[in-house]
Amino acid sequence: MSISYWNSANNKKKIETDFLVIGGGIAGLSSAYWLEKKYPTSKITLIERYKIGSGASGRNAGFVTCGSSEHFAKLVKDFGAEKAVEIWKFSEQNRELVKSEIIKGNVDKVLFANTGSCTVAASDADFARYIALADTMSKLGIDVELINEAKITSDYAVKGFKGGIEYIHDGVVHPILLLKELRSLLKNTEVIEDQEICKMESESNVVCETQHLLIQSQKGLVTLNGYLGLLWPNWEKVVRPQRGQVIVTEPLPKRVKGPCYLTKHLCYFRQMPTGELLIGGFRNLDLDNENTYNDQVSDKIQNALFDFTKNFFDFTSQAKIRNQWSGIMGFTPDGQMIIGEAPQFKNVHMMAGCSGHGMGLSFHAAKVLVESLDNAAAIPSHLSINRYLAML
Repeated sequence: MSISYWNSANNKKKIETDFLVIGGGIAGLSSAYWLEKKYPTSKITLIERYKIGSGASGRNAGFVTCGSSEHFAKLVKDFGAEKAVEIWKFSEQNRELVKSEIIKGNVDKVLFANTGSCTVAASDADFARYIALADTMSKLGIDVELINEAKITSDYAVKGFKGGIEYIHDGVVHPILLLKELRSLLKNTEVIEDQEICKMESESNVVCETQHLLIQSQKGLVTLNGYLGLLWPNWEKVVRPQRGQVIVTEPLPKRVKGPCYLTKHLCYFRQMPTGELLIGGFRNLDLDNENTYNDQVSDKIQNALFDFTKNFFDFTSQAKIRNQWSGIMGFTPDGQMIIGEAPQFKNVHMMAGCSGHGMGLSFHAAKVLVESLDNAAAIPSHLSINRYLAML
């Protein structure tokens, strides 16, 4: 967004703050939370372009997971077994921090359930790989169990799959209720909605402008994930926006035990406590058009989601769609987040590029971001911003 002469700085409300957080999703609210824990007397201002949870944090499937078993296999391939376990454990710590710091046993407030998760095998060849993969994960200390076709059918109600790998510690949540609970814990943070940052400068202090505000802060934290390129276009080389589409049915008989992944179609599904079936994915059918900031749904992906709903479950022949939506994720080349000080701005730090794992990473990643403000060594190497500076 550009700024007109009529909305120039002389006409704006001025705000002075210790920390400015840009972005009102799980990453921004989590950053404010950890800032309050570390700097309890500080003044924090959080700016959100629309409403809290309007972006991907309020448009996901509500998985508080480490990802699919196929995700772990890719981590091993890309980083080696030792680093793959470290990355997986980072997500495990995220889940436990969410439970201990936000949920605090009040699971009904956020509709949290520790269901475990499953990655299903679409073919005999996939299942053969999963037998070996489950053995590898178990030997590396990850609590997984190989399950057969009959168990897949009884626990997840899907047809034609050969088996799968269950990871027992994952869970599900109502993401908007989680954001509301997290916001309620903030004591020193002023949350300002419906204001978009359209200009940023940084010398001794960070100075930002919206249409109606001029904000001066000691430090800035940018937590925009897939929308980072709208603030800083050069960063779109590193954090690529990608749309994820979802449907939810009218309530159905409760048959699906927990969140499930079918990575062949980048597909995932779960069933709500009240019976609605949620299915997302299939963006690989149309990646050129899904690499976008446009959060409208498309017929091609929506039809694929509904066809899957009708044909791959044993209780959905009469299913009717209740909701259709999409959200914008941010993907990095290696699938890992970036955390660190922005190279073009002094005292501006950032986290972005959740790569489809925002709910499974952001609360812990925000803790690391805040710790890194005075200790850059707190950032694990696979999350460091430094690995992409040459691309800018």
